[in-house]
Amino acid sequence: MTGRLVRHAPHTLRRARVGVRPAQHHPLAERPEIEIADAAAYALRLPDRAANPVIHDQLSALFRDIRPHPRFRTPAVSFDISQRDLRDGVALAPAGEAAATVQPAGLTWRPLRGAPGLTFHLVLPREQSPLHRRVRAVAETLAHELHWLPG
Repeated sequence: MTGRLVRHAPHTLRRARVGVRPAQHHPLAERPEIEIADAAAYALRLPDRAANPVIHDQLSALFRDIRPHPRFRTPAVSFDISQRDLRDGVALAPAGEAAATVQPAGLTWRPLRGAPGLTFHLVLPREQSPLHRRVRAVAETLAHELHWLPG
């Protein structure tokens, strides 16, 4: 089978810290940063892998080398508006720092100390059409306006 190799050019749009969402009354919520091992001592709610494999894999990888292995939970529905397990302090939810900008009642966000950050890219063909160039320009402008990248 022959085919041509399509090369892509990634454009960094955002870098974000990773943390967890605990209930405001949770003992870990008092800390400015949380150790990965301390977070792993609690049940960790992750999105369903079938619904979002990239995010699921990135977030679960943070806890790969932690012993004993953390307990991962996946909600029965992809979006649980009540977030009862989090609000009751039964579980923590790993999340990027965008979660800090919109806090549901009773929850907070704390960064994980030593966790690698998430990097978001816009991936376009290396040879770009005028439409690709416009999409890139708009995306980069938005990234700068929202202060997603330094400088």
